[in-house]
Amino acid sequence: MSDVVAAPDAIRQYGAASAAMATGVATAGTVDQAATVAAAVPVFGLIGQDFLMSFAFAQGNHIASVLELAGVHAGTALTAHEGAAAYEAIEAASITEFGAASRSQ
Repeated sequence: MSDVVAAPDAIRQYGAASAAMATGVATAGTVDQAATVAAAVPVFGLIGQDFLMSFAFAQGNHIASVLELAGVHAGTALTAHEGAAAYEAIEAASITEFGAASRSQ
């Protein structure tokens, strides 16, 4: 049988790294789409309107995906911190139970 060992501090560090990634990705994903498309209008003019509509739609999908990825990193961070706390709580409860069982013998 193999041993399972959890290191809550290492799990929390992973959670902190995931939180930092969530912040970085969310920051990168905050783009003023209207301003970006407005800046491209003079370049493409009336002839490029179909392209600009497609570009705006694609950019909107891209931004939504980037923000979704940031949400995944944030969820991973939260789960890591909750998992570390759960490991510590179970460990403390097990120590109490084992201590009570050894005293009763």
